[in-house]
Amino acid sequence: MVRAVILIKSGGGVPRAARLATELERIPSVTEAHAVFGRYDIVAFLEGKDINELFKSASEAAKLDGVMSSETLIEALENKETQDYGRGPFSD
Repeated sequence: MVRAVILIKSGGGVPRAARLATELERIPSVTEAHAVFGRYDIVAFLEGKDINELFKSASEAAKLDGVMSSETLIEALENKETQDYGRGPFSD
């Protein structure tokens, strides 16, 4: 299982964020979504069988009406068996 968090900016205050959180919970792989205070307006938690499943759900979330921007954080330890684990712009 692969887990992720999506941080979303909606820019419309608590009513818009609460509405979007409810819509997010209808997306496959989204287990929870909450309106929050801070730099982001919504935090959503995802679980899926693989990265592709999470990518589809994160892409669907980013396309919801009212989403200004989003950032998806994928749990690294659950992906350590993948071919590209540990590779990045600063890797040898």
